[in-house]
Amino acid sequence: MLRSARFLFAATIGFFALAGPGMAASPIGKVVAVVGSPTGSGRALSSGSAVYENDRLETGRGNIQIVFVDSTKLVVGPNSTLVIDRFLMRGGKRAQKFSVDALRGTFRFISGNSAKNAYNIQTANATIGIRGTAFDFSSGRQTLVAVLQGRVRLCASGECEIIPDNCGVGRVRSNDVDELGGRAKGRALRSLPYILDQGTLARPFRLNTQSCRSSATLFENFYGGGNNSPGDRGNAGTGSDRGPPSDGGGEPGGDTGGDTGTDGPGNNL
Repeated sequence: MLRSARFLFAATIGFFALAGPGMAASPIGKVVAVVGSPTGSGRALSSGSAVYENDRLETGRGNIQIVFVDSTKLVVGPNSTLVIDRFLMRGGKRAQKFSVDALRGTFRFISGNSAKNAYNIQTANATIGIRGTAFDFSSGRQTLVAVLQGRVRLCASGECEIIPDNCGVGRVRSNDVDELGGRAKGRALRSLPYILDQGTLARPFRLNTQSCRSSATLFENFYGGGNNSPGDRGNAGTGSDRGPPSDGGGEPGGDTGGDTGTDGPGNNL
């Protein structure tokens, strides 16, 4: 009798250890669309797939577009990896704690119904605080943020900058936090794939990027398209929602140059 009970207990533990996350936890979001063959903690993801706390999302050359239960929207872009570190519900379809760890790549984040202080985004070298916001960002050797709506608080090593809307662009590099302008801003924008081309995104994930496209195009025209940086040439265009992006352009979080000057007033969204 005792041996049978022990066997049943061990079998039960083994079953839940081997079962997918859907057997052990409630879904916290749903995949709306994918490009390519992305995975969540090793399982294939497709439109309609559930996502869970602690999922490790990896895209390869495609992307994953997710809506969470609090209506937060997240795009994990090409060649990117992100872990949903914590998602604690408080009722009323709001999260008490919503934190992600963007390990590498490019992303779009659109906040939902949860309180601003519930959100926490960690990148390879920075922390991004939410202020009721829609923004694109990258994580790599440096962190780049382009704010399309609202504001973000970009911090590293105790230093913080508030990055404004209408295409404010921030960067963390070597523990320095800067709001970018001029040439550096243009290069940063061109490294974020969905600023210039939203063709692979489902409609709920598209944003008005006109102000940022104008800045990127100004960089292309006025500064000669980055003649000192071959990777910047021939990729700006006037931008829009047409066609799929190539591969997100360059290495995520790559160097955007040393300029930190300021531009003139941006166009309103």
